[in-house]
Amino acid sequence: MSRWNYGFLAVAAAALLSLFTLAGFADDDPSLWETKFEDAKTKAKADHKLLLVDFTGSDWCGWCIKLKQEVFDQEAFKKEAPQKFVLVELDFPRMKQLPDDLKAQNDQLAQRFDVSGFPTILLLDADGQLIARTGYRPGGPEEYLKHLAEFVTAQETIVQMRAQLAAVQGLDRAKLLDQLIEAYAKLENEHPDIKAWSDEIVSLDGDNKAGLKIKYQFRQLLAEADGLKQERKFDEARAAYDKALALPGVSGQQKQDAYFNQGECYFYAKDFVAVVRCLKQAAEAAPDSDKVAAIQSMSQRFAPLAEGQEAIAKLKTELASAQGLDRAKLLDQWLQARAKLSESFPDSELAKDTETSSQEIIQLDSENQAGLKTKYESRTLVAQAKSRLGEQKMEEAHAALDKALALPGLAGEPLQEVQLIKATCYLIQQEFQKCLDAGQKALDAAPASPQAGEIRSLMRQAQGELDRQKAKAEPQAEPKAEASQTPATN
Repeated sequence: MSRWNYGFLAVAAAALLSLFTLAGFADDDPSLWETKFEDAKTKAKADHKLLLVDFTGSDWCGWCIKLKQEVFDQEAFKKEAPQKFVLVELDFPRMKQLPDDLKAQNDQLAQRFDVSGFPTILLLDADGQLIARTGYRPGGPEEYLKHLAEFVTAQETIVQMRAQLAAVQGLDRAKLLDQLIEAYAKLENEHPDIKAWSDEIVSLDGDNKAGLKIKYQFRQLLAEADGLKQERKFDEARAAYDKALALPGVSGQQKQDAYFNQGECYFYAKDFVAVVRCLKQAAEAAPDSDKVAAIQSMSQRFAPLAEGQEAIAKLKTELASAQGLDRAKLLDQWLQARAKLSESFPDSELAKDTETSSQEIIQLDSENQAGLKTKYESRTLVAQAKSRLGEQKMEEAHAALDKALALPGLAGEPLQEVQLIKATCYLIQQEFQKCLDAGQKALDAAPASPQAGEIRSLMRQAQGELDRQKAKAEPQAEPKAEASQTPATN
């Protein structure tokens, strides 16, 4: 459904391969599968059959191996499929070397048929023209053969409809072309005639009597928007989606698709408020669609980001007219909201804005009426201490932390952060008892803070080192003298 939905299938090929050994391929009947494409076409023409082409990674692709074992290696498939199809295997192995001519052929055909993943299964006519595209499907050989039979039936229907085209005109021709396009869609076959047919339908149904003009204008605009999106022209893509949505008579399902795809443009622009808005509009456009549950799930996932952006935007608006202590408080809230949002989505400007705004807050709350002067002086000194710690300048790091500890009113999480950096410095200096003392002070400052677990872990490490030091320092006990083995005499 979505190219931008965090995506969702990761095949552990290495793990799958451990389940299949090379011995599993020893029983293959090579006569069933052609490897030379032109020879297969010649055979298909002579036998009046279609080509079933398997683009596979036989020795590394987990789903290819699974399809082979579950379907192609089964007797039901090996018995029935060759009666209807000429089977062709185009392999892309990693652990064996194909002959140069075969490798070149396979690479050329993969490019020709736009094969980007494995397994890709194509149904072709005897001239090598694409009929349908599919891949792995569960259910074993019977279900797979049924799936292929549906393709064959659909292709026969397409041939009949194409034969009728020359005899129909006007709105009847538009309707027949629409049926042809829908039939190709079921085959996952973007036939080269489809664009010309779409333009013709728009012309033939000029007053939209059959509803086809709007249908295909909508499709054309979506195709245009998708192309712009691929080129990362997101503003132009959004405008194309808006044009599509503005067409009269657009169905709820069509609106759902447009809103959903438009949301992707806003996602890349990092506008999560608009993303959530688009997803809600998509869900409302076709509430009975089978896509609604997934759309609503995505909306819920992006909602906290949208709320964070809305809060930041509101604070920024209020900052424009705020002064004095009120401005200091708003700046503090603005930085906190951005820091929270950056936990989920990076903010490249946050560090610079924090440094600039911290100095302004300190000046605006110069008498520490709101406790912000102490808070941001502490943050500034902690940042200095971390920098000196990274440079292994321990004395300078401790000096900055001691200045922070001397600030009036330092308490809670700001105090905890200072003591945590102190404990870290002591751990690096191997002053483990001091590390424990600073760690305990950090815990006491804010026992339920998010950093409490990190502090306890650091203290356990210090205690372990302290115990090892004590064990080494303790004198070893002298071994007891063995009892005399001289037998007693009577």
